[in-house]
Amino acid sequence: MNKKLIMILFVAVTGKIIAQSEKYQTVEETVNKMLEIISVEVGEEPNWTEYRNLFLPTAQKILLNPKAKNPANRVRSFSVEEFIRYIGPLYGRDGFNEKVLGVTIDEFNGVANVFQSYHAKNLKGTYDKKGINSYQLVWINNRWWIASTTWATETEESKIPEKYLNKQ
Repeated sequence: MNKKLIMILFVAVTGKIIAQSEKYQTVEETVNKMLEIISVEVGEEPNWTEYRNLFLPTAQKILLNPKAKNPANRVRSFSVEEFIRYIGPLYGRDGFNEKVLGVTIDEFNGVANVFQSYHAKNLKGTYDKKGINSYQLVWINNRWWIASTTWATETEESKIPEKYLNKQ
């Protein structure tokens, strides 16, 4: 499928035309920018406008928590706007820092899948976790867009596999 047809289908499905941007010319640059934006000091708000600009309008953010006591909380799905509304305030309130531990990228014909292992913590010392962000990206209108992210934290029983660490 050619890129013009993909863009036409995208506009037809979303009902929105996304402005061209010279930003985010590589997959890695795009996913790393997300971590840069949400890494803020206590009292500092992430640049949510720039954050929104990383994602397709229909993008989903999915949190996996298989150990949640309530089965309804084991998979939580948010639109980008819901994520900003419900989870977003925690970043500025507590400060946040997320660093890349390793990246594995698979790409074909305008579609990319990324496993990005991370170490995340808030600056108040009440949250400190490692895990994996899984991104699905698409190349549309001369740049990469995040179509969805799914993330899961490491547990004692399920450690991040070595193959996803230190591959930058």
